[in-house]
Amino acid sequence: VPRGYGYLSFVEDFVEDAQEDLVKAIPIPKIAKNILDIQGKLDDMVEGATDNESLAGLLGVFSQYRHMGNLIYYESEDAKPLVLKDMGAFHKNTEGATNLFRSVKYKPVKSAMDEFMGWHMDIINGPGLSFPEDQLM
Repeated sequence: VPRGYGYLSFVEDFVEDAQEDLVKAIPIPKIAKNILDIQGKLDDMVEGATDNESLAGLLGVFSQYRHMGNLIYYESEDAKPLVLKDMGAFHKNTEGATNLFRSVKYKPVKSAMDEFMGWHMDIINGPGLSFPEDQLM
């Protein structure tokens, strides 16, 4: 389920989780990363991005996005599907409804960047629309 358009707190949590992976991906020795305070610079860049007027306007538009219809969510490969509804970024859920799109919170993972690719490609490459290679001709 694409979350980036209307579930910005999920994206913020992902970015926070992915920062260590991003720092590791920079091809310079660890001591240089520490001296140059790469982690701090990345933190400042992320925090500064929300202060950017152009980006703030774009985020305002994104927060208005709402998935129409049902969203099918699988917590894991073997989980039963959940049917979620997107009530919008500003829905207060005063009635305690379950199975809402924003009720699925970000869960930190071992390698956020590796997991990210799976979230977007598993429906095609993994279980979903594809068949295991041993079942193909």
